[in-house]
Amino acid sequence: MSGIAKDTVNDIACKSQTMETKLWDGLKSYLLEQKSIPSADALKAAFHDQVDVLAANNPQVSKEDVKRLNANLDKLVETLLVEAPQGERVETPEQLLILLSAMDVGDQSTTFRAYMQTKVRGDLNALSKTIQTLDTNCPAGSGDNSSAGGAVGQPSTGSEEEPVGVDPAAERDYAFHKDQALSRGENLATFGGRWAFSTAYQSCQSLQLPAMDARTPDVQGIAIVGTHPDGVGRKRSIASLSKVQSSHYYIKDMTSYGQGCFNVRQNPLIYDYGGKPYATTAADSPIDMFKNNGDGTSVLGIDCSGYVFSSLATAGLRLKAGRALKASDSWAWGSSSYVEPQNNGLTCLSKISVNSSSTMKAGDIVAVYGHVLLIDKVGADPFGIKNAKTSADCSKLTSDKFDFTVAQSSPSKEGIGLNYFDAKIYLSTSSKMKTGLEKYAYYTCLAKFDGKSYTPNVGTLSVVRHKGTAECMAPRVKMARESCIASCSSIAR
Repeated sequence: MSGIAKDTVNDIACKSQTMETKLWDGLKSYLLEQKSIPSADALKAAFHDQVDVLAANNPQVSKEDVKRLNANLDKLVETLLVEAPQGERVETPEQLLILLSAMDVGDQSTTFRAYMQTKVRGDLNALSKTIQTLDTNCPAGSGDNSSAGGAVGQPSTGSEEEPVGVDPAAERDYAFHKDQALSRGENLATFGGRWAFSTAYQSCQSLQLPAMDARTPDVQGIAIVGTHPDGVGRKRSIASLSKVQSSHYYIKDMTSYGQGCFNVRQNPLIYDYGGKPYATTAADSPIDMFKNNGDGTSVLGIDCSGYVFSSLATAGLRLKAGRALKASDSWAWGSSSYVEPQNNGLTCLSKISVNSSSTMKAGDIVAVYGHVLLIDKVGADPFGIKNAKTSADCSKLTSDKFDFTVAQSSPSKEGIGLNYFDAKIYLSTSSKMKTGLEKYAYYTCLAKFDGKSYTPNVGTLSVVRHKGTAECMAPRVKMARESCIASCSSIAR
């Protein structure tokens, strides 16, 4: 607590433009490192102590200034560490990390989060006004270059293989594969999804397997061991490693891994509800799929939004204009945030429009409340509208005629996790996705006959696309152990 308070009050004295960012990062770092929920009273006391130091070093600061500054800080702490957690019934550090991350980026995906967004912005604005009235001197060694974001993140080394060495050609290798993808006409979201997928499995082969369908066997050896505190998500564990190894579609044929690669066969990644890649709040922290992030289970693996975020971030695609890409933001946006991106700080995403010449594309994101996925590949007629002879046929379209492939992390096939799935087969297992995408098919079909353009607003599902504008591009976030796949002949499917 004292570190957060000292850094924040030093930033106040310096009138630092990064004070707010470092306060958020300080709280998130505490949750990541201490694995406990910080005490509001302890943080208030730490702030008061540091404000006393500020006043002692700046005799021109009046008692009224001190009183007002302490009141602003107390109110902010009360909002962040009392009212917000109580409103979302937070019980674990991981839940609070998700909540604070969402508040940081402007998420308003629920009525309560919209209220809290207004509340915390009001608290921060009041604090800012007080800061601007203060006549303070910046302590030596303080300012915008100080960091409250924790230690520089390092990739995990795993338990089976040699540590990854620093490879000066790694970035060139990534750049080579990126250039190859762009030359094939693939967009960055598609490429990012494949880069993240093959890195997670530490395998070039994982991309070459056909998309899963009804014939793909279920994974054996994964057990349901409980329910997460939200009462919805199931906790999974590996009950039989040998059964997982012999049945997991993306692992069963792997016999060895290259030097420096993580042995995924010995430590399988499976579906982990609420699971996010490990990261620190440091600007250079990698996305690390191979270190448990403490979501209540010991298995490795991520959830659906963890995969979508990783896919975009590792391709240098910002989700929010002007916000630096950081690995730790994987906690910020859950699947529901993508349904109405314009309301949740996702300013680099927009809902697609469909017309007679444009429809869903590879790289698009499909979201419902509870799940989000990427479109990996589309056929010439993704929604199967070519057989519609009149507009009356549009309402008869069903998902069994769809022609596209989804990339996702899902509990499909008894908990497989990251997968590519033939959409027409996958949608038979997800009624919300099926119903929503059939409405998109309807509007695409309607546009074929009336020549209009539609931006479907179906309420429960959205198809959104990255804008690809300059303000929505940033230096990419690297992935731990990505050098393992740099030698792949191609990152293509």
